[in-house]
Amino acid sequence: MENALSINQPIKVSQSLMKSLNEYILGNECGIVFKAKYIDKTLSMPPTDAMKLGIYFEYMATGALPRSGETPEAEMVYKGKPNEKMSADYERATASAEFFKSLMKFWQIEIKEVGLVMETDEMKGIADLLVEWNGKPAIIDLKYTGLIDDKWSDMGWHKDFLSQKDGLLIQGVMYKMLAKEVLGIEDIDFYFWVFDTKNPLNVRIIKEIVDTEKFEMHKSAVQSTKNYIENQIKNNWAWKAYPSLLKCASCPLKPNCEHAVDYPLIEEVYY
Repeated sequence: MENALSINQPIKVSQSLMKSLNEYILGNECGIVFKAKYIDKTLSMPPTDAMKLGIYFEYMATGALPRSGETPEAEMVYKGKPNEKMSADYERATASAEFFKSLMKFWQIEIKEVGLVMETDEMKGIADLLVEWNGKPAIIDLKYTGLIDDKWSDMGWHKDFLSQKDGLLIQGVMYKMLAKEVLGIEDIDFYFWVFDTKNPLNVRIIKEIVDTEKFEMHKSAVQSTKNYIENQIKNNWAWKAYPSLLKCASCPLKPNCEHAVDYPLIEEVYY
């Protein structure tokens, strides 16, 4: 099968593409899946239960529809019975969305645009919210997570070690660069609003302050990402599969994938 993406078509690097390529290089992301998602663009991975919850929260908070265009619905329990109601997880997500709205009102934050697409020849990003806060433009990115107080996970939002978590903070760097190039806004304020899936009152408002050196580093990383992918396409190099029982079990490509496995692979440990 020929690559759907030609090297004559510009590759626009998103933060998710960068993260996935890095995981592929480390052997944690299957190259067959990466190629289908970002090169052929024939695969959209189904959302996990946690993702569905986050999509519902964001919809209730801002009205933003997911890329599928389908309106998110709450998960119900005791369906068809007189005591039918939202599950506890979705009740908390609804409460968190209401708390978000109250915070916006408290700080008199005006939403200017929801789901703002910012795109250059090199990069692409979608900002959850472009707002006006204290008379200044700002970007707010919403997170709905069970890791708000986690120090050790790469996706944990506890303040300790947060400044070392490139996988999270790369977003602020990229969106500040995009806002400058696309919107003409120099050093726009960028915030993460992080909501806890277990407690609607556990919320962290994080303003990301970016060292100017990070912009050049990120620019270089974007170019390296583009070069890697373009070389793969130009030389028709194979994307290496990294099958595993767990990942293959939920992969939409499994029925037609020659690399898929239905058993745990034997791993070697040298001692």
